[in-house]
Amino acid sequence: MRLVHDVSCKSIIEGDESEIAKAESLMKQISYFPASDLTVTAATQDCAKFHQLYGYDSIPNSNEERDFPLAYNILFYKDVAQIEMLLRAIYKPQNYYCLHVDGFAPESVHTAASALANCFENVFIASRTENIVYKSFARLQADINCMSDHLDLAEDWKYLINLPGQEYPLKTNQEIVKILKIYNNANDIEGILGKGLLSTRYIYEYKNVNTTSNKYNIISTNKRNPPPPHRISIVKGSAYGVFTRGFVDYVINNQTAKDFLNWCKGVLSPDEYYWATLNHNPHLSVPGSKADEKDWLAAFASWKGTDKCRGRWQRGVCVFGVGDLNYLISKKHLFANKFVIDYQPLPMQCLSEWLTNKTMTPLPFDSQYYKQLPFINNHF
Repeated sequence: MRLVHDVSCKSIIEGDESEIAKAESLMKQISYFPASDLTVTAATQDCAKFHQLYGYDSIPNSNEERDFPLAYNILFYKDVAQIEMLLRAIYKPQNYYCLHVDGFAPESVHTAASALANCFENVFIASRTENIVYKSFARLQADINCMSDHLDLAEDWKYLINLPGQEYPLKTNQEIVKILKIYNNANDIEGILGKGLLSTRYIYEYKNVNTTSNKYNIISTNKRNPPPPHRISIVKGSAYGVFTRGFVDYVINNQTAKDFLNWCKGVLSPDEYYWATLNHNPHLSVPGSKADEKDWLAAFASWKGTDKCRGRWQRGVCVFGVGDLNYLISKKHLFANKFVIDYQPLPMQCLSEWLTNKTMTPLPFDSQYYKQLPFINNHF
């Protein structure tokens, strides 16, 4: 069994308050993973040694997983050490991983990310880099750049999952595969209507304005946007989802998708509208879309005022701490957001131990919850 030094992750995950308190007091002393971009760059100079030291060579791989390859987008602007932890948690040699490093990120981040990617045949840097500002169109374009690269790179992957660098899995790769096989070519994309639409984000046009720091701000022009093309009704959702290969092909190659993407250039936070709108407009007949509502299971986040948080709040979202782990492992979601390595590395380390132990000694997977989801047999 893999253990984290000085604390019992098993006890922490089981909710032992004394062990949680001990872990919180020792937090700064127990991180043995690379702590900076420079240490990741140094660790990956000898790829064979790196694979062995970090356990990539010893990850079990079932036939079921080999026959169901996945594609991932990972978008980030800092902390390549945390990206390595995320990559290791979801890594399989048959999967594909696109790393998009924010164009505004420091050179050390780009260097470390390239060094990490160079140690794998199935990990690559996005062919086109975007300069990303919070709520900007560039955030959506970065995902689309990776999607295009994945379509060009390989023909065998079944689903694509897009991740920010601060997510971490709650399921093993084998469990994710089992769930997605139950999905049977249906997307998992959040859809929100009513007051949650935040309609001022798209009724009025937004644009980028350059600043003296060579970056830009996003401002409202106070001008109304034209109606969306193709009789599209706007739906809000998350920037993150689980997308069938057919959906990704539609996004990249279908003219309707391209027209709507162009319209989204005037929208604030368009990544929270683009996927959801395409998926929830039945007349578009987008591959993998579905007609009825369901629980969105791509990623779990704790929201201030609704959910609990033993870590800290950031922009109304919980940055998970060790005290949240018992709560998190009960979730049906594939991933959780968010974790911050320089705040508390231990939650990811304990989840890594928990996932590794489940991978090494798989238990029977209870699939009943997923089989009963209303959309399973009702998508077009």
